Amino acid sequence: MKKESLPIYQIPDFETNRPDASAFYHSRLGRHLHTHHFIQKPHKHDFYILLLFTAGSGTHAIDVQSYSVEAGAFFFLAPGQVHSWQLSEDCEGHILFFSTEFYSFGFPSKNLLHYPFFSASEMPSRLLLPAKQQVDVERLFEAMEAEILNPASSKKEMLRSYLEILLITLSRIYESAYGLKTENRPSQNRQKALESAIETHFRSQHQASFYSDLLNLSLKQLNRQSKTFLGKTVSQLVIDRIILEAQRLLTYSDKNISEIASQLGFEDPSYFSRLFRKKSGSTPEQFRKSTR
Repeated sequence: MKKESLPIYQIPDFETNRPDASAFYHSRLGRHLHTHHFIQKPHKHDFYILLLFTAGSGTHAIDVQSYSVEAGAFFFLAPGQVHSWQLSEDCEGHILFFSTEFYSFGFPSKNLLHYPFFSASEMPSRLLLPAKQQVDVERLFEAMEAEILNPASSKKEMLRSYLEILLITLSRIYESAYGLKTENRPSQNRQKALESAIETHFRSQHQASFYSDLLNLSLKQLNRQSKTFLGKTVSQLVIDRIILEAQRLLTYSDKNISEIASQLGFEDPSYFSRLFRKKSGSTPEQFRKSTR
């Protein structure tokens, strides 16, 4: 049986009677899981997800990585990522959806790629919150929950403000947990611009020089910056993103190897297969077989 294309869900697919239902959604996790059974199967979203487990267990697969679920586990998903889960019946917590537009309307000068958990595909999508930080994060979710029910004016402005505080709080915990360096703002902004450019162009532009020209930096400068932030050169970041997308396609589509190679900008499927094997340790065929 031919594998169907993965569904891509939008926020109104989950609820329509909330403020600006096309851009923001919050629910207690138990209620969300009980109401929306279809989300157990692999799918994508066109929005950002913040997900906190306060009880329960299981596994949460994001792209080709499987993470354990436990109390205090927090997950971050950006638009386009594939995920699915197998969860125990007693799972509880909070789940929040928001669109780029919802965030950017209140913070037009900021980019969500500023946050480390959204900025690079190789960064972990899971963060285990210490007990004290879990309480702090739960309080922010509860404040948003109360605001949704508040009949007062300026509801969306309040929700954006709580969201920004939540993202900053999580960013601080995440950076501390993963030992990320705090750099000066200009360099940090340039790194986010690089990661954004790779996300936009990786299917067609594989050469590091393309990105240095695009960002008006020498390749030496750009490599030094990239290695400072992520420990990898520009070429390594581009290849990592290509391999991740190839793994998604091998896992969740029935495209053959030549079709996948072409979709990722390779004229020679054999070269693509050699690169995939070198970077992932298996051929595309072996990888596909291991995921089914």
